[in-house]
Amino acid sequence: MFKTEKELLKNLLSQVDCRGNTPVLLCIILHYNKKDAIYNKILSLLLENGANYKLKDKNQWTPLSIAITYGDKEMVEILYRFYLKRREEKIKTKTLLIANYFKNMNDFYVEIKWKVKIPLLSFLCPNDTIKITKFGPNTRADFTFVDYKRLSVIRKQLSYYLKFNDNSQSLDILRVDREKNEYYDPVENLDEEEIQLVLEDLMNKQRMNGSFKILECKLEENNSFFDKNKKIFEVIHGFTAQQYTLNLTVRLDRNPNEIIDYIDLNEDNYLDEKTDIIKNIKVFGDKDLHKGLQDGLHIKNTTVIKGIKELEKEKKMKATVWVVHNSPIKSEDAVHLIESIASTNEFMDKVLEFFHHPDIKKIIDNNGFPIKVEIPYNIFIDLTFSFDNYMEINGDNPLAINLFAPIKNCIKKTRKEVQDIKTNYKLRAGYTNIR
Repeated sequence: MFKTEKELLKNLLSQVDCRGNTPVLLCIILHYNKKDAIYNKILSLLLENGANYKLKDKNQWTPLSIAITYGDKEMVEILYRFYLKRREEKIKTKTLLIANYFKNMNDFYVEIKWKVKIPLLSFLCPNDTIKITKFGPNTRADFTFVDYKRLSVIRKQLSYYLKFNDNSQSLDILRVDREKNEYYDPVENLDEEEIQLVLEDLMNKQRMNGSFKILECKLEENNSFFDKNKKIFEVIHGFTAQQYTLNLTVRLDRNPNEIIDYIDLNEDNYLDEKTDIIKNIKVFGDKDLHKGLQDGLHIKNTTVIKGIKELEKEKKMKATVWVVHNSPIKSEDAVHLIESIASTNEFMDKVLEFFHHPDIKKIIDNNGFPIKVEIPYNIFIDLTFSFDNYMEINGDNPLAINLFAPIKNCIKKTRKEVQDIKTNYKLRAGYTNIR
């Protein structure tokens, strides 16, 4: 049952028609075929009234991907501006929920240690320790990882604050550079110039990447090689943890290499399912698809390239989880901790994506606190992270009081002054990841 008319309308606007298209998808198709500006207004009205802009067609194309492939910048811009608006609302709402969750916990300190693992090259890979302190109503994360270039980690002394104002109703989100003595709001909106740059990137966006989608996940207790009935336990950061394997079925995350187009499109023949008005346009040949994947991963190794075609199929991969069954921290706490720092770097964002998968969330919730996890970051790289040095803090702890003292001798900057996305494509790329 729908509680409100708004929910009912939202549901109706997300239904598919006889050809598997939602109203949003059909609006983009009609704009491409009819070249009529009325569909710009229709798309805006659909979005403003709750139509789902991420639902895919039967060939797994999103509305944005179709508009990009059509070369329809007007539709791309409408979709993207709506996404930016939703993104701002979502970040502020979610961050406030996380901050309120922490506010109701006892004061604590915990470290999240992460590192990237590549066979034979792990000693050169990115890594960091994120130090999280919750004191009173506020939370602070200290970290050093900024970027990774030419087999070298670029570091700075950085902090990320979730600070309630005096009335404890509104929340300030601050990112502080302690070396430059400056701070800014990391969720500050893009300005018009930046939006146009991102739109340009979207119109030229390569749809191939090395990430994957988890299709299925099964939990398996790890047993000793010498005694199949003996479970494996390890002491990790002072806690006894049981080792589990997560058997994953994954598929390379990419759009298909064909897109549906329509010929002689009108209302009568579109609604008549017996009328064949569909033709498939080949967007990429195999050679182009493989080149796209190579470029996206920056891979030049011919052995790897030869295996790309196989990697486009469903694959079996493994993750390993070490679970503490009697931990002072709950699995829900772990997810909120990761959520609070996901924006600090792309690796933590991947960890959060992993934890949010319904199958994995169910497994973790039912088995205890995941003190250490090793997951595939993409088809070639693993990512390990763990929780360490958890301790509760007394209310009169002088170190904690000092950590949350008012920011002094720091200059407030705009996000644009600090994040120059005009010259930094990698930063801009984060704004093209619509989900």
